[in-house]
Amino acid sequence: MILVVDNGSQYTHLIKRNCRDLDFEAEIVNSKAKYIHREIEVKIKNAQKIILSGGPSSVYTDPPNLSSQICNMLKEGMLETPILGICYGQQMIAYIFGAKVAKGKSAEYGMGELTVDDEDILFKGLPKKFRVWVSHFDEVKELPKDFIRLAHSETCEIEAMRHKTKPIFGVQFHPEVWHTENGEKIIENFLKS
Repeated sequence: MILVVDNGSQYTHLIKRNCRDLDFEAEIVNSKAKYIHREIEVKIKNAQKIILSGGPSSVYTDPPNLSSQICNMLKEGMLETPILGICYGQQMIAYIFGAKVAKGKSAEYGMGELTVDDEDILFKGLPKKFRVWVSHFDEVKELPKDFIRLAHSETCEIEAMRHKTKPIFGVQFHPEVWHTENGEKIIENFLKS
């Protein structure tokens, strides 16, 4: 089962649909929980993979939520489940792991060209450049310690990243929407890794 943590994105249901289309069962849970209660803890521990959705909030103004708690569990070595953070999800990973998140150059939704720096798992078998649906209200401004950059664009230095040794991935863009070329393949690469 794939656990999709909803951080308030208008696209969260598309993540679940992408999982279903790729023959993975997925369940959406709301990130607003301030504490991990027993039922959520069981879902986190039993999840095959976890995806943190995007969302309109800032990592600096959000109270503790499920996404921040999961990222803390990863940081402290209490959780080893592979995780993919999308937009806000990537920002939360970076923030919890000690990196700076700040306003992007372009705060609007729109198309951008992604350049792959390291195909790693997420971009395996994909072109070096392709179009993606981006949102840069906030973005990761520096890599957290022990992370590497996987992709960038003209407006964002860190469009995608991963931890050097742990299965922790993040993307600033939205692979779940049809506007993003190769988006389903990116999600498939993560789910099947």
